[in-house]
Amino acid sequence: MGRMKTLAIGAAIAATAALSFGAGSAAAQSCGQAVIQDWYVDGTIDGKYSPRCYREALGRVTDQDRIYSDLPEQLDRGLRAALAQQGTLGTKKTITQPAPRQTASSGSHKASGPVQRVLGELGPDRADSIPIPLMILAGVAFLLIAAGAFSALFRRLHGRRGGS
Repeated sequence: MGRMKTLAIGAAIAATAALSFGAGSAAAQSCGQAVIQDWYVDGTIDGKYSPRCYREALGRVTDQDRIYSDLPEQLDRGLRAALAQQGTLGTKKTITQPAPRQTASSGSHKASGPVQRVLGELGPDRADSIPIPLMILAGVAFLLIAAGAFSALFRRLHGRRGGS
């Protein structure tokens, strides 16, 4: 009987510990991460969050999210709506509007190496501009055509001198 009581107490302690650790990890999720998780579900932010949460979420946006999704725009739109709801949009507009652009450009250039920086400066800025690999391929094609023309011209000139 004593053994069963000890086993039951141990099981109760283990269950309590498991529940408390599970609840602790859920509570530890920041509000910025909650906003991003809300967006990941269906591509829209359905909940109502404070401007602080939107700002924190904007700081957590990765370069891939900036390139391949509309998450930064959704967060900026949500931040503006939250600020408008608080009635502080007029005073905060000039402060919050440049922040996403500033984080996107400074964050991607600080994290990139020299090659990525040069390609970023030379590369296309919009989706409808010519991709860098296509420009490189066109340059190689131009060099091959020029080399072929030079070779044909050299053979023709060399053949005339030898035959004269």
